[in-house]
Amino acid sequence: MALSLDGTTGITSDSGTPVIENLNTTDTGIDITGQLTTTGNVGINTSSPSTKLDIKADSNSTTEWVFTAKNSAGSAVTEIGGYGYNHNLYHRFWINDSEKMRITDDGTLLVGKTAAENTTEGHRFEPYGFMSHVRDAQTIAIYNRLNSYGTVVDFRRDNNQVGSIGTRTVTESYILLGSAGLTGSNAGGGSLLPTQTGTAPSDNVVDLGYTSARFDNIYATNGTIQTSDRNEKQDIETLSEAEARVAVACKGLLRKFRWKDAVAEKGDEARIHFGIIAQDLQDAFAAEGLDAGRYAMFISSTWWEAERVVPAVEEVLDDEGNVVTEAVAEHTVVDSYESAEEAPEGATERTRLGVRYPELLAFIIGAI
Repeated sequence: MALSLDGTTGITSDSGTPVIENLNTTDTGIDITGQLTTTGNVGINTSSPSTKLDIKADSNSTTEWVFTAKNSAGSAVTEIGGYGYNHNLYHRFWINDSEKMRITDDGTLLVGKTAAENTTEGHRFEPYGFMSHVRDAQTIAIYNRLNSYGTVVDFRRDNNQVGSIGTRTVTESYILLGSAGLTGSNAGGGSLLPTQTGTAPSDNVVDLGYTSARFDNIYATNGTIQTSDRNEKQDIETLSEAEARVAVACKGLLRKFRWKDAVAEKGDEARIHFGIIAQDLQDAFAAEGLDAGRYAMFISSTWWEAERVVPAVEEVLDDEGNVVTEAVAEHTVVDSYESAEEAPEGATERTRLGVRYPELLAFIIGAI
């Protein structure tokens, strides 16, 4: 025998299916429309629940289902809901009256954001393996290998390691960037290749370092290999008489010196170097009516610098005491800009002169 209970008629019976429907009373706060079947399935807003708990919306254009737990003030402490007809839009999860996570119909998981984009803070995990993490002016990710040095990030192709980023220490800490080596005709080899987009190498485009951010020492078994193929050159000529006089003058301009920053750090222990002063090289060309800037052995780089104060950041811990945001004291950094247009008002213009020594030495030898 079926039972029917609502706020008007109370308990009645119908065609043999136990029923609880249209129960609503403001005194008790109960508002239920649903079915309890002989199989133990519970239906809300449906007379034929197909699962243990089956909740239907009033129409195809409204919310499918929502579970909400609220505090005494009426704010949603936890809410789980499915939205869209047949759940084909998203499920969302709320905490403290604010949405924290949602799963879209294609399986994308969004944490801290509500749209699958890369411009607002939050995390995006696509079902086909892509992920995106966005944070404003703070560290985005921490990879922490405990108790030993070695690989921190492993890069693979078809589950074969092709490279890695890791850590190592001797007397100092090092970041290791490695290639696992190639197979086939390149067996035993391995290269770190410059690229821009995609997987194709970017030839003759990418620099290593920048005029205001230089590498220090380079340790290598062999010297650099520079293209010298006749097929890639034009205007091949011997030195002019004026150029030859500059080359002879440059031979007499070679000097010994010590770097100021090395002396500041090491004092009298700073070592002696040999080379040419770029301004002297520039003057030698000018003395013969030539522009040193026309010759690739002479380098003049200009950029703009501006100081920026980075505000302090307080440490933030999660409920288990883990550091979510690291504390950072207020500090000043110097930003570099390639052009005056990019630089903020008040930026300082900097110029540094340099020399390509292989070309300079070849130039001097050409006049001997």
